[in-house]
Amino acid sequence: MLCAKIPRYMRADNLRLRPLKIFDGPFIINGLRNEDVWRANGLSKPITFSWFSVWWYLKKTFDLSLCIEIDSRRAGFIGLYNLSLGKSAELSLLLFEKNIRQCGYGSRAFTLFAKNLKEHSVVKKIIIRVKIDNNAAISFYRALGFNKLSNLDRIKTMAIDLNGHPCRSRS
Repeated sequence: MLCAKIPRYMRADNLRLRPLKIFDGPFIINGLRNEDVWRANGLSKPITFSWFSVWWYLKKTFDLSLCIEIDSRRAGFIGLYNLSLGKSAELSLLLFEKNIRQCGYGSRAFTLFAKNLKEHSVVKKIIIRVKIDNNAAISFYRALGFNKLSNLDRIKTMAIDLNGHPCRSRS
């Protein structure tokens, strides 16, 4: 049902978002085994599951999962989970290679994704959860316009309203 509401492929210059496919499994597992990626996501050790198990988990968990490509090379992942159509969803966005972070690709991927979500009335609000000590991610999401909703169990919850309305803090 969601696929009918949003384009399967989104492009902005050299950046493209496309549906995650089974052949992306090894790329995703290698990215998740990157030490700064697993530490930033609250893991104490790298993922040891097979690439197929991780790919299957992503397909089951995420209502919409897309591969981020830069210059036709896989660079990361963006996806929505806990989707309440027309209302809200939670977001994950990962760029796996350290050398492509802080170059604007994450911001461009999010902006392209959010524009399509808004255009096709998929959600009004996007929520993210970040470890409170992940200052790089918090700064990234603040720069995109996310506002703090709460801090609970060392996790900061932030949200952005795609219609431009301020998201209210609960703490």
